[in-house]
Amino acid sequence: MSFSEYDVDQWAEAIANLHASTGHDPGDERRAYDAVANLWSGYGYQDAPTEVIRMLVNAIEIGYMAALNDVRDGDLDDEIRMWRSELAEQ
Repeated sequence: MSFSEYDVDQWAEAIANLHASTGHDPGDERRAYDAVANLWSGYGYQDAPTEVIRMLVNAIEIGYMAALNDVRDGDLDDEIRMWRSELAEQ
């Protein structure tokens, strides 16, 4: 199966739009960038075309920013207390 350059461009644009709409706190993009830079540099997959790498990095950043949003919104409070029992309310 092959994909055209147009297909890749459309995917990249969709991911870029999702990336732009996921960060709700000014520091989230920086936190996501730093986290992904650490992950990506350790992964070592650098042979893909630049646009593909950008898509992969943006997609990982989206997940990281979405997780930050969930934590900030309290969506993971019960899980956090389970994982970090020292944070549980007395």
